[in-house]
Amino acid sequence: MADVLESSPRSSATRPSAVHSREAPAPQPPRWDHDAEIQQIRVLWERQKREDTISGVLGTDFAYSAAHIEQDVPLRRRLRVLDQITPLLHGRVFEWGCQHAIDSCVYRLRLGDALELHGADLYPPGPFHVLHQFSGLQYRQLEHPVFMPYPDGFFDVITSNGVLEHVADDATSLFEIARILRPGGTFVITCLPHRFSYTEALQRTLRHNAHDRLYTIPSTTTILQAAGFQVVDAGFAFVLPTMLYGFPRWLQTAFNRLDRPLYRLNALLEQVWPLKLLASNLWLVARKTSPA
Repeated sequence: MADVLESSPRSSATRPSAVHSREAPAPQPPRWDHDAEIQQIRVLWERQKREDTISGVLGTDFAYSAAHIEQDVPLRRRLRVLDQITPLLHGRVFEWGCQHAIDSCVYRLRLGDALELHGADLYPPGPFHVLHQFSGLQYRQLEHPVFMPYPDGFFDVITSNGVLEHVADDATSLFEIARILRPGGTFVITCLPHRFSYTEALQRTLRHNAHDRLYTIPSTTTILQAAGFQVVDAGFAFVLPTMLYGFPRWLQTAFNRLDRPLYRLNALLEQVWPLKLLASNLWLVARKTSPA
């Protein structure tokens, strides 16, 4: 997972599977067609906008969702993250904090009916129903900020893509994630805001939106271990900015034209020490080692 450029080969030492076996290299992941996926996502998004079920619904942010979907740089960033996650998916998968469920739409495009997809968030199911229906996601509205309406050991894989930093109580929430994940199941955390990110510091200086909680790999490993997880792989992502949310529209538009160079350059810089230590995000792959 350390090299998230879809067309670049990765050494076996950086793959999550290599933690368990280094005798033979793992197979290379498919090279997903990001351009085709972007086109499909935009078609779904335009249909969702025409139905206008998002505006005014408590818990949704249309402008923020649109900024992630309608600009190439953040959308391509998301697809790169999903390149990391997709090879780890199997069986019954839970997208924690799914909101619009773009991730699940991409999983359905890539893997067809191979997955049973579930998702949950705090708002009603209606606002993003076009995207939810396309993905085949079984959606549940959460009625509690921590506890979730699923039985023990229900899921094979759980993903947290930009979610953990937003929950009310991250440490307690991880115990709940461990409860609903089967023993030996996989928990994937991506887009976790890094404590030493220079972009996060810049956002705070400019008084733009910034995260309330920031993490390091050791601090996240500690709370994961307390909840019954073993971290099997971890790394840094996105040294260069991939979104200018809060900046003037003209600057965002100009920045958007750099999406392909940024896409390639970020993948290189994520491997360069010490530059990678200033990356905006962290990712971790963990296995449930004991009952929650």
